[in-house]
Amino acid sequence: MPRLFPYFLFLLSVLGNTQSSLQKDDQMQQSFPGQGIHEMVLKLKDGYFLSYTVSVPSIKLGQPVPLVLALHYGGEVTPYYGRTFLEMLVDTAFKKLGAIIIAPDCPVEGWTDTKSEAAVLELLDFLKNSWPVDTNRIIVTGFSMGGTGSWFLAERHPDIFSAAIPVAAYLGEINKVNIPVYVIYSRKDEVFKFEKTAEAVLKIKKQGGNVQFIPVRDLSHYQTQRYVKYLKAAVKWLKKLWNHGRFGIME
Repeated sequence: MPRLFPYFLFLLSVLGNTQSSLQKDDQMQQSFPGQGIHEMVLKLKDGYFLSYTVSVPSIKLGQPVPLVLALHYGGEVTPYYGRTFLEMLVDTAFKKLGAIIIAPDCPVEGWTDTKSEAAVLELLDFLKNSWPVDTNRIIVTGFSMGGTGSWFLAERHPDIFSAAIPVAAYLGEINKVNIPVYVIYSRKDEVFKFEKTAEAVLKIKKQGGNVQFIPVRDLSHYQTQRYVKYLKAAVKWLKKLWNHGRFGIME
């Protein structure tokens, strides 16, 4: 009997670990929606309920996929404000990326506010811990105010994001980023001057930043949907980037 006791303890340990693993898998299945576009809410640690829209691709069991954080433009934020932005631009452009795309609603007036930053980071932590996310292939993109937020998060959290894709966005006070950035900007943008953006990008490049600048010829700042083809072109850039490693080598 004494000889069987250590084996009995080992068996209990194995069964306990197996049960814990099954419970975790069950929790993931309950929290992770099926293929399609869904409106969801996450209760944050401070009690705030963060609304977000998610687009889920077809996913094979046990296969982690990329995650795209999509930050919407400015305006009066009504519930699931990010959904229109996701459907109109990001989901359409990134279909072939096979990524989970999330578009949270900005909790305050801008994405560069510390409350917005904290909310986004908590949402990402939740997704990484409970959804099939490839943590080496998380990117941030956004349009206008959301693009400025993309620059902001890219500069402050290079440990989380493998790349950033700001569209029609003001750079703010950013001087350098340590992840690759794919900048889409129109020469006819009437909100932020093209020349200032081009100068800022050149400055970042001279400081060693890995920035790809894509000038658009004739789009207004407000023709959001027409930026789809330019954002779609970034898919090839992203796949090449990931194939060459986290920080990649771009031609």
